[in-house]
Amino acid sequence: LEKNALAALESIPLLSMRRFSNRSLRFMDGYRRGLNGSEAIWAVKKYHGHHCLPPELV
Repeated sequence: LEKNALAALESIPLLSMRRFSNRSLRFMDGYRRGLNGSEAIWAVKKYHGHHCLPPELV
């Protein structure tokens, strides 16, 4: 199992991992600020080029 997991992780490009991580962080930021699911999806799409969601969003 450990060998399969390592092989699977090595097959994924680092850029894909970073993009997924950044997108996940934006979702967590939205939820932490009190957005619901559909609002968080909208905010992540609208502010996809930013490091985090703007403070005046909520």
